[in-house]
Amino acid sequence: MTAAKGTDGVAAASEDAKRALRRKQRDHVRDPDVGEVRLIEGEEVPPGRWSPDLWGLPPDCPVQVLGMDGDALYVIDALGQLADISDSNFGQNKVQRLFLHRMGYLYWAWPRFGQKGKITGFDTVAVRDALYKAAGRRGAWSPGDKVRGRGGWTDRAGNLVLHCGDVLYVKGREQPIGNYESHFYPRRPGLPEPWSLPVSDESMDGTNLWAALSTFTFERPLVDPVLLIGWMAAAFLGAALDWRPMIFVVGDRGVGKSSLQTLIKGVLGDALIKAADTTAAGIYQRVGQDSLPVAVDELEAGADNSRVLAVIKLARLAASGDMMMRGGSNHVGTSFRAFNCFLFSAINRPPVPPQDLSRMALITLMPRDPSRTAERVPVIDADVVGRMMLRRLVDAWPHFQEFYALYRAALGKGGHDGRGQDTYGTLLTCAHLVLGDGLLERYGLPTDADGLDAWGEMLAAASLPEREDAGENWRRCLGHLLTSRVEAWRHGIRHTVGQLMHELQQGQCSLADANRDLAQADLMALPAADVVPGALGYALAVPNSGPMIAQMFRGTEWGGDGGAGVWSAALRQGPTRLVVTDKAKNKLRINGMQRRCTIVMLLELERL
Repeated sequence: MTAAKGTDGVAAASEDAKRALRRKQRDHVRDPDVGEVRLIEGEEVPPGRWSPDLWGLPPDCPVQVLGMDGDALYVIDALGQLADISDSNFGQNKVQRLFLHRMGYLYWAWPRFGQKGKITGFDTVAVRDALYKAAGRRGAWSPGDKVRGRGGWTDRAGNLVLHCGDVLYVKGREQPIGNYESHFYPRRPGLPEPWSLPVSDESMDGTNLWAALSTFTFERPLVDPVLLIGWMAAAFLGAALDWRPMIFVVGDRGVGKSSLQTLIKGVLGDALIKAADTTAAGIYQRVGQDSLPVAVDELEAGADNSRVLAVIKLARLAASGDMMMRGGSNHVGTSFRAFNCFLFSAINRPPVPPQDLSRMALITLMPRDPSRTAERVPVIDADVVGRMMLRRLVDAWPHFQEFYALYRAALGKGGHDGRGQDTYGTLLTCAHLVLGDGLLERYGLPTDADGLDAWGEMLAAASLPEREDAGENWRRCLGHLLTSRVEAWRHGIRHTVGQLMHELQQGQCSLADANRDLAQADLMALPAADVVPGALGYALAVPNSGPMIAQMFRGTEWGGDGGAGVWSAALRQGPTRLVVTDKAKNKLRINGMQRRCTIVMLLELERL
């Protein structure tokens, strides 16, 4: 690893060297040569003469049994990795695979004797018998939620647990990989670890991260770099967070989207799973049990957005850590729970459903100022900045909930609902843990010392582009209905439902004429006073079922099969002064049939 410059860098490099030496000494194990006795608690034990432990295994066995799940035997191999074995592949090659560099142990624990008592190998059947016996005593065991891959997690007390591949950090203290509390952390390829020493504001600023982000032409030059730093910090924390925010970066060709992705990859290093032109299945197969971040470049809108929307759906599930269930071979289902932060970039953002828009922050990159094209981009040390960020997160983690509550309150004052508070509150809190009051003040940003309400104004919900398309479900459903065309023609023009109701409200057509046209869409207008005494204007009756009205909603999220759909349930989510569902009033005759309807008071819609 490259060290930072100066005294701090030298001291950190020294601590890294000491850390590496401690691990080497801890992990070094010498197995006896073939035929050699082994010293167990001061007693010499010849090959094959050991006393079994509680599980029926020899002392200090490098392969530990976890238990059985159906026909699969789960063990921890000699490297500390999770492995599963089935009956069909439990032969000599599999045994060698499990014990790896500890072959000498096999020859001592389960020797196979030849002529004259000479050890000629190891007894594969005896190994298998011992492991299955241990599995029987251990009982049923399934990886499920018991195995935690690389990334951030928490223990039962809420302390931060970082799985860095070949080592754990619990409350900032190093401990070996393996079982901790009720979870198993398998050994995996190494990831960036926290900086060896506390990181000062000067050292963090010296990484040039803020300066490098400031060279991009963001639509919000002061806010967007903070959100990106918050996302990178959240990406390291992964499953330790209750909510994992998404970021979608959009901008025209040549504005620096790929350069920004490269910068983020430099900060997160091997902790970031970076992909392009991928699928949801490809991502969750690659992610496995890790809570590592995922960055997808060029997630473009296209003629067929099904693949793109599947990736975004996976990101939505990962935001809250919901379980995904998938069918498998031989009719055996599999479950998958994602705990990953996602970053997307594209020229054209796909048509993201509102439930996904509420989970992401949109960042827009603008064309670069021609006068700044020759400006030199500050260099960041990829081996330093991510590790320093991790150390700041570890040290400040006990304050996370305190800051999170403050940011949520500030965002609530800015008009954000629960999802907005989750998303932006997490981003701002994570950025605060990394930057601290000192750097926030240096960069001209609000701090907790001055009060965080300014963030509610800077990120007011009404000003955010992602909130414009994420309207309430009932309002979008009604909007679709009112902008749908009816089959009838008037004056050579096919009118929309909304136009017909507007003409009726303005006295430009009679109620009879309007209903003759609306009947082609299975709808009916009626005086509002017939529904609510004293009400002004007209109301629109929308049948709760029927093939003609179903046709208007076909292909939308409010459609359904045959004449049934979900539009009536969606409309009924509107305010009670707008939507009338009283059974004493909503049974109306439309197209010669009595129908149960949802009645919309249109003048009330204008007042909302």
